Amino acid sequence: MVEVLESCFVVPSDETPKERLWLSNLDQVAPRGFVGSVYFYKRTDSANFFSVEVLKASLSKALVLFYPLAGRYAVGSDGRLVLDCNGEGCFFVRARLDRAINNINFQPSPELERLFVPSIEMAGSQFLMLMIQVTYLKCGGVVVGFAFNHVFGDGRCSFHFIRTWASITRGDLSSIVPPSFDQMPVRARSPPIVKFDHPEYMAEHAIKSTLTGSTTTKFFISKEQVHSLKTRCSNGCVPPTSSFCAVVSLVWKCYCDAQGLDPDTTANLMFTVDIRDRLKPPLPKHHFSNAVVRRSVQSKVSEITSNPLSVVAERVKLAIDSVNDEYVRSLIDYLEIVKNKVFATKHVPESHLRVVSISRMPVYDADFGFGAPDLVSRWKVTGNRVVYISDKPGVNGGIEVVVTVDSPTMRRFEKMFYEELNAGNENSSSAMQIRPKSQIGQSKL
Repeated sequence: MVEVLESCFVVPSDETPKERLWLSNLDQVAPRGFVGSVYFYKRTDSANFFSVEVLKASLSKALVLFYPLAGRYAVGSDGRLVLDCNGEGCFFVRARLDRAINNINFQPSPELERLFVPSIEMAGSQFLMLMIQVTYLKCGGVVVGFAFNHVFGDGRCSFHFIRTWASITRGDLSSIVPPSFDQMPVRARSPPIVKFDHPEYMAEHAIKSTLTGSTTTKFFISKEQVHSLKTRCSNGCVPPTSSFCAVVSLVWKCYCDAQGLDPDTTANLMFTVDIRDRLKPPLPKHHFSNAVVRRSVQSKVSEITSNPLSVVAERVKLAIDSVNDEYVRSLIDYLEIVKNKVFATKHVPESHLRVVSISRMPVYDADFGFGAPDLVSRWKVTGNRVVYISDKPGVNGGIEVVVTVDSPTMRRFEKMFYEELNAGNENSSSAMQIRPKSQIGQSKL
């Protein structure tokens, strides 16, 4: 049972702009609700180890730079979401849990959320932008849980904030890069010019799923195995396939095999692409908004399961490479025309798979003065048939894949995943590293 010791709102330490911040069309169609991660830190000998007063003081300073996170979102007179930068603060909780680290399952789950993330009911508002909980464990360790409202800001934005707060806490102001809230570069053109189809944002593609009957399993892929996958997927092409493309292709092929779908069924793979470097001119690295677009690949199941991995990877790569300035401008203009019509939802077909990647993001760059976190985990699984990809902690070049599917599919998926991963390593010593399963680092809820 979590014991709440304190709850309050932390406000910016200095005066901040009181304004209504315009949210882009990409913000308008972002998932509504809270997402985030929990960070675990082992106890150190420092006398001020995660002092709550120090944390609140530094958080107050961080909110001066990230002042929209101290505001509330609202619906404007034109029906668009806006961000009211009123300086009312983010919700902060100090708690205690009578458990040690070895008695906590850090896989994404409702329990992980209940233990380490403030609830909307506790905060008293669903319109908050940020909630934080600092929980002190029986073993002396600390868990810091973050809940960011997806209405304004993607994963890169959340890690930017966490890194900044941590830097202020440890007194390293030289490494701080202020965020940019300038939304002019992502405004629609007048008049709108739509040059491409954007099926990912049509009502029939705005799908929703539940976790009923699902199971979540974590897989680790070593640096050597990633390299082997990229080689197989590239098929001699230059430049080689990216790690993301290679891993996604592997997962999609195994998923379609595991589902046992009719060969003529159309399978759909959905993922997001960061647009910061794809616009002309590029957005600043520290641009703060939902600077990602959805992209999908459709193919007959038979074309995925019967072809080599390189063929699947080529289709994924083509979809990623198509996201350029012209494509993004077309999408922003399309959203200006259709407005709220993209919010319709329906059941997710078995042939659909959604991928979320935070690979190559500074997930572990969160040193509050006591070293990097020992473990970082998402606390929430947003639905069935979802895959999360991130860098494997402590292993340069390794990748962690968290898969949520229904239980029967998972059993078949595991077998096919190992077989396909081994397929390119028959003559490599690294192939032995993925058997038995315990050496994968696999765990289930």
